[in-house]
Amino acid sequence: MLTLLRLTIAQKLGLLTFSTGLGMAIVAACFLLSERGLIEDERGSGVRQAVELATSVVEHYRQAAAAGTMDELDAKRAALATLKALRYSGQEYIFVNDMTPRMLMHPIKPELDGQDLRAHTDPNGLHLFVVMVDVVKKDGAGFVAYLWPKPGQDAPVPKISYVKGVPAWGWVVGSGVYTDTIGAIFWPRVAWFSGATIVLSAILMLFGFSLSRSIARPMARAVSVARTVAAGDLTTVIEVRGHDETAHLLGALREMNGSLNSIVGEVDTGIQAIASASAQIAAGNHDLSNRTEQQAGSLEETASSMEELTGAVQQNAAHARHANTLASQAADVAVRGGEVVQQVVQTMDSINASSRKIVDIIG
Repeated sequence: MLTLLRLTIAQKLGLLTFSTGLGMAIVAACFLLSERGLIEDERGSGVRQAVELATSVVEHYRQAAAAGTMDELDAKRAALATLKALRYSGQEYIFVNDMTPRMLMHPIKPELDGQDLRAHTDPNGLHLFVVMVDVVKKDGAGFVAYLWPKPGQDAPVPKISYVKGVPAWGWVVGSGVYTDTIGAIFWPRVAWFSGATIVLSAILMLFGFSLSRSIARPMARAVSVARTVAAGDLTTVIEVRGHDETAHLLGALREMNGSLNSIVGEVDTGIQAIASASAQIAAGNHDLSNRTEQQAGSLEETASSMEELTGAVQQNAAHARHANTLASQAADVAVRGGEVVQQVVQTMDSINASSRKIVDIIG
């Protein structure tokens, strides 16, 4: 998962396209293997049907012999003659041997007729006719794989035969199909299907490559625009093509770029207004400074006058303190004078009382 996160979108799309092609190849391989199995089953089914037909012919003659309409020996000869002439799928044939096993009829190798086949083997050492008898004794019918030359040829090739027993006469009726005929059917199909898969994969890869470019290029353009805007360049012209998500992204970036341009314009206007106001404030400050200097001069004069006034006030305060001292002294004198007067009054009252007493005494 972390590895996928490190891949670019183009690489991810390429990986998806490759995975799809690989998946198609795997599906094609599985289909071809299944197709080979179907071909083998089809050919095996054809062989089985041919042997079933042959045994039905033998059964017909056996029943005729059992019914007494034919001598049994004549019925066997007629059955073998009929099977000897039977062909299907071009050159495929029927052979018959007994349970010994002894060859009773082989249309391609008549030199085998009447021979004991127990010692007969194929190039791999397989006692094929003994195996055929064993299959019939065990299951009544079945398939046997071995090597056997084609008609008119000496080189043995792989062959699969189906054998079925005729218990009443002790016969083994069989027929086979050469597996290279299966290959002759299978490999042309492999070539055709492989070619179709390759062509389809190539078309898919071209489409995937085109799709990858159609997605990756606008995304790369969007990244470039975003980086340019992040660097402070808002003059980039953003073109929007298409209606997919990348086009919507580029459209959003264009809207963002326009909004940023508007904001920058408003900020620039505000900065100019601030600069103008700052200039006015600076001029006012300069005027205020001049006025302050003038006021400072006036304050210096006022300070000098205040110093003189302070001296006068201090002098007046000293005089006031002196006057206060004199007043306090005068008050003390007045108090003492009051006390003396009061004493005089009291003395006068005493004298007056004494005078009255004297008058009373005289009177």
